Amino acid sequence: MIDGDEWVASALVRALQEKGYVVDASGEAVAGFRKASETTPDCIVLSPELPDIDGAWVARKVRTEAGALSKVPILFVGDLSEDRSARARTLNVGADVFLDRPISNDEIVAQIGALIAMARRLDGRDAEGSPSSTSVAAAIRGDLSAFPLASLLMMFEMERRSGLVEVVATSGKRASLTLTDGLFASTEIAGAPRPALEVLREVLAWRAGRFSFQPRESRSLPAPRASVGALVLEAMRLEDEEKSPLQEIGPDDLVDAVDSATNGRREEPATQGDEPVARPDLAPPSHPKAS
Repeated sequence: MIDGDEWVASALVRALQEKGYVVDASGEAVAGFRKASETTPDCIVLSPELPDIDGAWVARKVRTEAGALSKVPILFVGDLSEDRSARARTLNVGADVFLDRPISNDEIVAQIGALIAMARRLDGRDAEGSPSSTSVAAAIRGDLSAFPLASLLMMFEMERRSGLVEVVATSGKRASLTLTDGLFASTEIAGAPRPALEVLREVLAWRAGRFSFQPRESRSLPAPRASVGALVLEAMRLEDEEKSPLQEIGPDDLVDAVDSATNGRREEPATQGDEPVARPDLAPPSHPKAS
């Protein structure tokens, strides 16, 4: 764990330790990356903002390292209200998931467990770390509430997977995404072909349901047409924009604002010679202090 907020980090460390995890914590990017290089952890938890260098630097360094460290799942936890571009920026340099605060430590711990389990399945190991009876190319199934679909798709692009991703919402609505060598080849919802960005915007909003991936030979699939990572990031960006629309100001609000601004200035102050005379009745209205 690499987080410059000691209080927040210590609370999450305790939550992880209660679940049986061994945690190495660091408050700075350089020291945290050095520790990760020495230990090759099962998961790296990062804050976007760190005292020395930002968390994106750590993610980029991890992904460009040779060996096992480059495959370690990376989870960012931060406040998107302070920087709306943080999610896209960190995913673009190699993060697997970005969780937006406020969020409970229980949810963060559950996400860490899901990332570690997914990494082990993709690496051909079971939950205890022993070789799995299924191959790396085996079918994958999971719950949308336990593992974000966006992270799964971006993993498939990095590993140039070919196959069919089926996503089913709790309502029963179904989407199919065909990947050829890690790129979108075709996308549809309810059996009707739709542009990949439209399909992503809809299915990424499904917070509950299930997904599956069935690998296939790339030569048996349609030709690739679009980047998975670029469209996932664009879909997330559009979703974030919809969640924080600009506040609309109506005509009545403008009238009230003008009246408030001009209140107390409708009469000229009386003067006596060249010196203004104090007029208590014209004193500007007092405003409560913001705490």
